[in-house]
Formats: sequence, structure tokens, C-alpha cells
Amino acid sequence: MARFLGSALLLAVMLVIAGTSGCIAQPTVAVQGVRVGTFTPANTTLQVVVQVTNPNSFDIPIRDVAFTVSSVESGGVRRLGGGQTGPFTLLARQSIAKEEPVTLDNEALLEAALATVRAGHDRITFRVGGTVSGDVYKILTVNVPFEQDQTVTLQELLGMAGIPVSEQDVRQVLGAARTGASGGAVPGLTIVVG
Repeated sequence: MARFLGSALLLAVMLVIAGTSGCIAQPTVAVQGVRVGTFTPANTTLQVVVQVTNPNSFDIPIRDVAFTVSSVESGGVRRLGGGQTGPFTLLARQSIAKEEPVTLDNEALLEAALATVRAGHDRITFRVGGTVSGDVYKILTVNVPFEQDQTVTLQELLGMAGIPVSEQDVRQVLGAARTGASGGAVPGLTIVVG
């Protein structure tokens, strides 16, 4: 009986909140940026920054923000890596930026660069897409998909890693990445998404 009364009271409070705010709105999501942290022969670590905004007058418990980073190519989309952050509470009428590391396989990244060069383009498009999931006290389910693209030049992306951008040189670096023959870290690269 006490559990039922508590649930009924919680539902009444949520209805009052919904009535005073006009309606319950889903959070919004924006990818604020992707920054290259390190570059080695095996992988590249990205720092993906996702901003989640709560337009409501009440807090929303977020279970997780799960996302993938892909390259967009003429033949489709190539998955490069993924990440997840959470849980956290999204405060009423507030935004929170979450930064999460994502490890990309360099072979897939260099194959994406090679596909870009073969297509005669000097720019590569990264897609960051995923879902924000949670619920408001088991009454309202939060399931907000998001997806944003950013196009950067190959010179900007690979040049910062010391990789030439001709097809022959990208093939050579791809071979080195497969065998782990070269090494070293490079300076960071900032890709602003949005």
C-alpha cells in the first residue's frame, strides 16, 4: 500500500511539473567536437565531446550516451570506433558536456583515407551518431538519437599525423600500420563538429 501511495504521489508530482512547463520535452544533443589525442601505428585515440541539454524544469537521470564514429564514403559508411558515457543526472534547464575517449583502428582509418583519395576527393567526412538513453522515474522514457557530420581535409587529418596524402603514400602508411613497422606520437588535431 505504501509503495502504491508513493508511486501515485510521484505520478501526481510529475503531472504537476508537466502541467506547469506546458509539456515534457526530450533532451537535445549536439556533438561539440572530436579531438585526436594520440596517434600510434596501431590506433588513434579520439576525444569526442557530446553536449546534452535538458529543456525541462525537472532533472532527468541519463543511463548512457552511446555513439559510434564512422567515415562517410561513396560506397557507404565505415565504422571506425565507438564510445559510451554515463550514467549521470541531467539537471533541470541545464546542459552538460561529456568527453569520452574513442579508440579507432588505424587500418580502418587509413583505408577510409585511401577510399577518399581514390574517389579524387581531398576531404573526409566523419559521422558521430548514437543515442541518449534514460528515464524519468520510470514514467517517461528518454531515447534521443543524434547524428552529426564534419568534413575535414586529408591534409588536416593525416598531415598532422605526418602522413602524406597521395594514394601511393597512403598505401605505404597503410602497409606500415598493418605490420606495426612505424611508431611515435604526433601533435593533437581538433575537428569541430556542429
